[in-house]
Amino acid sequence: MSWGNPDDPVKLWRAQADRLERERAEAKERMRRSEERRERDVARVSAHAEIAALKERLAAAEQQLEGFNEFVQAVATFGDAASNKLAKLEELLTRHAELREAESRQSKGFQGFAREKSDTEVVDLPDFIRKMH
Repeated sequence: MSWGNPDDPVKLWRAQADRLERERAEAKERMRRSEERRERDVARVSAHAEIAALKERLAAAEQQLEGFNEFVQAVATFGDAASNKLAKLEELLTRHAELREAESRQSKGFQGFAREKSDTEVVDLPDFIRKMH
């Protein structure tokens, strides 16, 4: 049993209001989904930009690391060369000390005059005559 007249203006108004309310709710839901989709798209674009920036930074860091590896190899090579030179210098200093020690053990005879450079070259003869003033 139906209450009242189906063409009653109040019933028609209520039916129209209910229909408009449902359409409004559906439109709000579509707008909400559209806004979420737009936010996801913006976030996705932002994420892609961040990923691209991170890839660039990673490539730069890898290139810098390669430079550091070359530097470390150069330092190691220099260190080895310096160690070799120091070992040779130590060997020469040891040999020099041994020669000086052997030389000092020899008896010291006449050393020559102070102004002589060697046994064969005379720079000046000593002055045996004293000058009296």
